[in-house]
Amino acid sequence: MIWSYCAPSQLRVDAVSRSGLLMSLLLNPFRYAFKHICIGGKAVSMASTQELESKRLDSIDRMLNYDFCPWANRWVYWMKHPLVGMTVVAMAAGICGMFVVPQAWLLCAGLILVGGLGLAWPAITIRAVRAEVHFEKAWCEEQSTIDVKVVIRNRIPFPVWGVSLNEGGENPVTLASFTRVSGWREVEFHWQFTPQQRGVYPRAQMMFETGFPFGVWVSRKPVVVHGELIVLPRPVDLDCLPDLRTNFAFDEILSDHRTGDSGDVTGTRPYRLGDSLRRVHWAMTARVGQMICTERQATIQSTRNCYLDVSSHNHTGRGDGSTLECSLRIFAGICQEMLRNGMGVRAIIGADCLVLTPGSASLRNLLMKLARLPERGLDNQNCPAFNGQCDIAVITDRSPHVASTVQVLLVADGFSTTPTGRIEDHSETRSETSSTTLVLTGPSSIQDNLSQRWRRVCHAAS
Repeated sequence: MIWSYCAPSQLRVDAVSRSGLLMSLLLNPFRYAFKHICIGGKAVSMASTQELESKRLDSIDRMLNYDFCPWANRWVYWMKHPLVGMTVVAMAAGICGMFVVPQAWLLCAGLILVGGLGLAWPAITIRAVRAEVHFEKAWCEEQSTIDVKVVIRNRIPFPVWGVSLNEGGENPVTLASFTRVSGWREVEFHWQFTPQQRGVYPRAQMMFETGFPFGVWVSRKPVVVHGELIVLPRPVDLDCLPDLRTNFAFDEILSDHRTGDSGDVTGTRPYRLGDSLRRVHWAMTARVGQMICTERQATIQSTRNCYLDVSSHNHTGRGDGSTLECSLRIFAGICQEMLRNGMGVRAIIGADCLVLTPGSASLRNLLMKLARLPERGLDNQNCPAFNGQCDIAVITDRSPHVASTVQVLLVADGFSTTPTGRIEDHSETRSETSSTTLVLTGPSSIQDNLSQRWRRVCHAAS
């Protein structure tokens, strides 16, 4: 039995891509032919030479893989199918057998036999096999490994070879491959799956397919999936929060038995080194001749407003490195740190508002809400513009203006994917616009020193 997991970008390699790869492999040895090269009487390091050669090879690769006539693809792509070539060769062999050499009929008959067997065998096999998928867990976090049980029933007396489990969609992904399933048997396989992106799995209809024995035709059949797997976004680790003061009295729960800096005045006491002049009771100070300060109620629990922009028009990029996915992880990390510190959170996500209280149940409800958001975000009808005021906002540079004390701003161009599949990172092109704004210019800016930069913004806002 063979297990395999492939990324969507690794599944298809057409003829043009293979030619580009061959050209790159032919030119690669010249990169490492010399340790140093002399140009104009000066020694040039191998690093700069490799960088120059890499740019040249990238340009050649883009030229060889460029689609000059995309409008003609639907007229010529059918010619890439193996049955087309076999049919043309069989017809040519039949014509040669009829008018030139009778032995050519053997080639024609052989091709017809191979083509017929390649069509009939997968069709019979896929109708005799039934596959079921069971998720061992109902939910997990990103990059966590879970067990998936696959039950395959073979209702024909002879074994089935070369079957695979795929996730359908525009870019099908091969999840698992099975070498052999015995005849008249029910076989149970356990497969370990590691989701890289949040969401509800399976995202598309799972298909059970086979192209055995020749691969000239692939027959598919839907898989029965029991339940679903909810993959929660993994919150970023933050260890600091800004000292924000709420503008609404109902956002705080105060105590008369503890002394703090909020609420009503509960008494007076002598001045202590470090007390703010705002707490000085000047009338009492003038009466007794020494500095007297007031004491107020202490805050037991405060509620903070956090806003997350999930509009599809304000986000860019695809996959787990898009601005939306990064915003979800950062927003979840901020809310998680607030709940750890005993704060209440009013999470504003699009048109919805979740009131979170300290505890793991509220955090899980938030993560469940974020996991069920569409991969591209919400449209403008389901995600109106936010016109209120909040404490912390996680937005992009394409978002409308949001009145907030602290902002986490993601530069959309830094997370966009180029036609070659690379992510453009503009980490050096933009810095923080203010001391209370954390600007993230690419995926690398999230991975490198995010906690330190967030701590600096929190100290500036306090």
